Amino acid sequence: MLTTPVTLIAFNRPELTSGTLAAIRAAQPAQLFLVADGPRPGNADDVERCAAVRAVLEDIDWPCEVHRRYAEENLGLEANVELGLDWVFSQVDASIVLEDDCQAGATFFRYAADLLEHHRADERVWQVSGSGLGVPRRLFGDDSYAFTAWASVWGWATWADRWQRHRSVFPRDHVSGDAPVRTVPAVQQPGLLVTRSGQQHFADAAASDDTVTHGWDKHWWLTMMTFGGLAISPAVNLVENVGWGADATHGVAPGKRDNAAEEITFPLHHPAQVALNPEVERELELVLNRVGGRAATIARQVLRSPRLRHAARTAVNSRAATAAHRFVSQLGEKSRRA
Repeated sequence: MLTTPVTLIAFNRPELTSGTLAAIRAAQPAQLFLVADGPRPGNADDVERCAAVRAVLEDIDWPCEVHRRYAEENLGLEANVELGLDWVFSQVDASIVLEDDCQAGATFFRYAADLLEHHRADERVWQVSGSGLGVPRRLFGDDSYAFTAWASVWGWATWADRWQRHRSVFPRDHVSGDAPVRTVPAVQQPGLLVTRSGQQHFADAAASDDTVTHGWDKHWWLTMMTFGGLAISPAVNLVENVGWGADATHGVAPGKRDNAAEEITFPLHHPAQVALNPEVERELELVLNRVGGRAATIARQVLRSPRLRHAARTAVNSRAATAAHRFVSQLGEKSRRA
């Protein structure tokens, strides 16, 4: 039985919730926190589907202390996650967190629990991630994971003190609007980020009130960067995001699929130092840039050829940062003239 608490965050996708709960069931946590959003106003389909999700969440058939936070009305993704985790971390000092579309592989829970315990007292470490985002295994050497400036929240874990410190920086109560609220200055660039595109992406996130493009996870990472915190990125992918499709809030690309969940070997091999792995960080920032960076947006508009877009990404993220910045600026000028 898993002694580390697990949190499952859900909304209106009963099929995905059932699959994610099945993976949790295999781990049999002694404590389970269930956070479910309510139906959107006037959406009859939501009423039915949210009820179906809650029916799935009633099927806890192992010895377990279950805590439920079910919203009567729709809070929205940002509020459901942030207020839900506030509730969780008011009761326990650490938790593994899965959203309904993040299906964990067999070794994820032990991996996360081991690292939560191993780094509990080290305030430099803020997050344990289960998603590798396709970073090549060779960059990790013999280590089971690497320290990075940020890491995916497609299956992750943290401690209550880190989350509460973050919420003191971004204390949104979701009553008077959904725009970010900050009580300390935004992260100083470049910080631990190693590419110009990564630095620009998080500078944009720090200045933006657009919580669709730069949502709660970006704010969490910005807090980490502000305080010089580190995330843990696994050497192999341990959680698969299966939520791509029309009913997803953000991952709406049809036919897209995440890297399949693999297994990690125990005992874990820890890095020799608690310090940023710049090569792994560079690859993570390249992933971020491919998905939502400025260069990616401009390249999709200006360069129709995937081969040319790949060449543009390489230039933008090369160590010759000055030349890369000039290249992106030229693309932007062409785009404005078109």
